Amino acid sequence: MDELQPRRVDQVEVLKSFSHPLRLRLYYALARHGSATATVLAKDVGTTAQLAFYHLSRMAELGVLEEDLEAPSRGRERYWKQSARGLSFTPDDLGDNTVSDLEVLHRAQAGIHLEQLQEFFNSGPNPSDGFRSAAFGADMVLDLTRAEVDLLREELTQTLLRFRDRQPPIAERSGDPSRSMFVFIHAFPMK
Repeated sequence: MDELQPRRVDQVEVLKSFSHPLRLRLYYALARHGSATATVLAKDVGTTAQLAFYHLSRMAELGVLEEDLEAPSRGRERYWKQSARGLSFTPDDLGDNTVSDLEVLHRAQAGIHLEQLQEFFNSGPNPSDGFRSAAFGADMVLDLTRAEVDLLREELTQTLLRFRDRQPPIAERSGDPSRSMFVFIHAFPMK
C-alpha cells in the first residue's frame, strides 16, 4: 500500500492557500509526473519556471510537496514530489462559518476539472491510443439524507484509493500499458 496519505487539515488558511488555481494545476501535473522540476511543470501548465517554483515552495510549506532528493539533478535544478496525497478535512475539522471557505476550494477544483475535460476534448483522436474510447462520464440525481451523502463520499473515496494504491505498482506490470487518468466526482445539492 502506498505510504502517501492525505494531510489532515484543521486550518481554513491552509485550505485556502492550496485552493489557488495555479497550485492545483501544478499539483495535478506533479501527480502525473511523479517527480519533476519547476521548469517541466511550468511547461505543462503554461507559466514561468520562476512562478512555478514559488508556488511549489508554498505547497511544500503546506506539507503536500517536498524536494525529491533521490532524483538525479543537475546544477541548481530541484526535483519535487508529493509528500502527501492532497489534503483531507471535514467541515467539522475547520470550525464554524467555513462553508464559504470550502466553496473557494470547490470552485477552484471545478475550474481545473473543466479545463482538464476541455483539454481532453480538444486533443483530438489518437488512433494508437485505445484509452480515448475508455473515457466515460456518469451522473444521476439522488435523493439522499446528509448521512447518506457522507457515506457516499466515503465509499467513492475508498474506491478511488483502492485503484490508486493497488499492488503491484503500475511500473511493475508487464505488457499492460497504462495512462494517467483524471478522475473527478462532484456532488452538490440542486435548487
